[in-house]
Amino acid sequence: MQRRDYIIKWLLYVLVALLFVLVQVFVLVRIRVWGVHPFVFPAMVATLAALESPHESAIFALAFGVVLDLTVPGVIPCFYTVSFIVIFIVSRLLSTRVLSWPFYCCMLCGTLSIVCADLLNMLFLKAYVSFSLKTALLLTGKELLLTMPLLPLLYLPVYRIRRIFRPD
Repeated sequence: MQRRDYIIKWLLYVLVALLFVLVQVFVLVRIRVWGVHPFVFPAMVATLAALESPHESAIFALAFGVVLDLTVPGVIPCFYTVSFIVIFIVSRLLSTRVLSWPFYCCMLCGTLSIVCADLLNMLFLKAYVSFSLKTALLLTGKELLLTMPLLPLLYLPVYRIRRIFRPD
């Protein structure tokens, strides 16, 4: 792939990520069911980690985490950076070792990314606040149920961009 194609591909990925950031910030936070709203950021990182090369998706996970840490409050400083790196590692392991079908791999990685982000959130939050583990797991389940229908919407544009620049 030429350098120009490489730059265009990652500009398209950034635009897709920006689109989902805007959807998250302006639309999804207003949808409250059972006291929670869908959260697509971890699934975006997992989808790119499952479909793209390890080096490129690691840079995306790191950059996306830093941008979110600078703009969105987290439990601790650098929460999104840490959690996205963990999500990247889990997604890469699953996509290379366990499941090779892109759609099913992205759905599994997206689901596990939400669980992983929530578990890390609980781990870091436990240091500051006392809470019931049962309640936290129930909130994770609710968030997972609300976010899972959105996973194919994350997968489609990322997979299309991948197919344009790397036809198999």
